[in-house]
Amino acid sequence: MGNQNNINLEPRSDIPEPKIRFSGKNISLVLLGVVLLIGVSGAGGYFLYKKLNPVIIQQQITQEKLSQPQVSDSILWNSPQEIPTLKLFEENEFSYSREEGAKYYKVGKFIDGQYKDGEIILVNADFEGPAFYPEFYRFVKQGRNLILLKKYSNDLYDSDGLIKSKFSIDGTSTISSLEFPGSFNGPQPGQNLEADAGVNAFFDPNSLKKVFTDKNLGDVYTTPVANYPSTLSYIFSRHGFYIQAPDGTVRVYSLKIDFIGENNVPEITWDDGIKNKNEYTFTDIGGCGSKNYISVISSGEVNIADDLKAAGANSKGDAIYELKDKNHNLLKDYYNNKYQVFGGQKVSYEEFLANRPLFFWIDPFDRLIKFQNNKFISSAECAKPVIYLYPTETTKIAVKVEPKGGLNYSEPNYKNGWFVQADPFGNIIELSSMKNYPYLFWEGRGAIYEQPKKGFVVQREKVYTFLVEKLANSGLNKKETNDFLEFWGPKMKDSPYYFVTFLGNREMNQIAPLIINPKPDTVIRVLMDFTPLTSPINVKEYEILTPQRNGFTVVEWGGVLR
Repeated sequence: MGNQNNINLEPRSDIPEPKIRFSGKNISLVLLGVVLLIGVSGAGGYFLYKKLNPVIIQQQITQEKLSQPQVSDSILWNSPQEIPTLKLFEENEFSYSREEGAKYYKVGKFIDGQYKDGEIILVNADFEGPAFYPEFYRFVKQGRNLILLKKYSNDLYDSDGLIKSKFSIDGTSTISSLEFPGSFNGPQPGQNLEADAGVNAFFDPNSLKKVFTDKNLGDVYTTPVANYPSTLSYIFSRHGFYIQAPDGTVRVYSLKIDFIGENNVPEITWDDGIKNKNEYTFTDIGGCGSKNYISVISSGEVNIADDLKAAGANSKGDAIYELKDKNHNLLKDYYNNKYQVFGGQKVSYEEFLANRPLFFWIDPFDRLIKFQNNKFISSAECAKPVIYLYPTETTKIAVKVEPKGGLNYSEPNYKNGWFVQADPFGNIIELSSMKNYPYLFWEGRGAIYEQPKKGFVVQREKVYTFLVEKLANSGLNKKETNDFLEFWGPKMKDSPYYFVTFLGNREMNQIAPLIINPKPDTVIRVLMDFTPLTSPINVKEYEILTPQRNGFTVVEWGGVLR
């Protein structure tokens, strides 16, 4: 398996005095513009690699190399090979069946142990309704027996369509080569990477470049800056860090920026000696989350040497930059298009500039990162999600909601969570103040988000009856529906048509995980996303399956404010 690759290492020519963090000190490097050619030898085995020089490496990845069988955990892994259906999903001639779009792949075979000679089958199945990703289920096929590997499969639901009599469940077995850390560090200081555990996708090497090799995890890739703008709705275009798992799927990580303090306030001392107190966002906002993991700016948008000037330093000693030209396209676009005010007036352009609306930072992977002042950022967010609590008896309850983009507002005051007492009728007492509330209320931004494509087109005159029907189908009672309509009804009166879709538990758990103790028996989470239309469009509708409200029930509704 050994081969020899010539690797071209070319530092960016437009970076002013680049700095590398080393043992807590900054060392300025003089770039000589020398092109280094280094031969790197590959070693046999999926997890055996030589340590590479920790710089961004431009390398063409071939599918042939990635598809070679590898042995790990007494498993002979292979690239996904599609096999005939195992018919694991219920079929109904009158409604959608997940079996229609399900695909089955053989990805490996046990060569020893409890499941010796058993094949590992990966099932990729879409839901009928909106979903960010398909669900992945991993089974062992041993003779005629099918065993679901629960630890490496998405959660099972009563309405997931799986025929559960066709398989047993193994809830304890661990496959070490499918175990990936929640976070890990790259070879250079500041290269701290955190996992996005909600991604279900197959690894696609064709649009990526390798940045380094981890001795335990293997090759780590990212999005080439020049190839993809940050806004493309494709997981490999979002400037994350991507690792191929041995079953052909991908694990995705994002850079944890180490000078961001509490409440998204970067720890910066500006060149006038004043410390930053403003909140900034370093992703591009879309829906009630982000379009990408980080906002990477290409040299075509900003030339570091020509367009930027030093404006301060962060708490790690890295330079912070601003645009020299006060009328630069990025500033004008931010002020004219992205900065929006509802029910008021924009500040003047001069005041906008005085508040340092944008700054830039060169990250440990040599990428130019854009930061936007939250004072002027788009209003798109998860708007007025409210949480109702219905325990079977009066109970003290701890509630946490953790949108990745942070909370913008909450009622009662969130602190480190809500600590309340609730009764079966939904009455809530916040324990520190002993005040009464009908529900818990929050606003904020979640994780990676893009508007689902499936949904409904509704005439303005029919919006009210449409919402009453769909909210009842989603599991809301009359009071919850009336509360929803009181808030969202007035926002859907100005356009002749609307595209409307509803995200459920699976998607909301990715956007903003909800943690409740004691654990409820039933959780219903509904997030409406809608777009005004001047005329009807063709969309694929879907059936909403109504959940049953049993035991301690929690209901949450909200919407995407654009």
